[in-house]
Amino acid sequence: MKPRKNYRCRPKKSGAAKRQKVLSQIRRLVAAGHDKERLDRMTTVEIRDLLKKAGKKKASKAKPKKAGKTVKAKVKK
Repeated sequence: MKPRKNYRCRPKKSGAAKRQKVLSQIRRLVAAGHDKERLDRMTTVEIRDLLKKAGKKKASKAKPKKAGKTVKAKVKK
């Protein structure tokens, strides 16, 4: 007879996988305009917090599209 609940733990991430994730996050922040030397001195928690803020900035910069017809500029000849 099988037990009713199947207790399974989430697999632990290896050190190499963690480091790979952090390096990809650093690459994304450098592409967004942050200083590489400053990021190298930060902890992983601080890097994740910066990524959260970078995502919010990107979302706020997007301009909402206006409903209705678009107006084209007339070209003088």
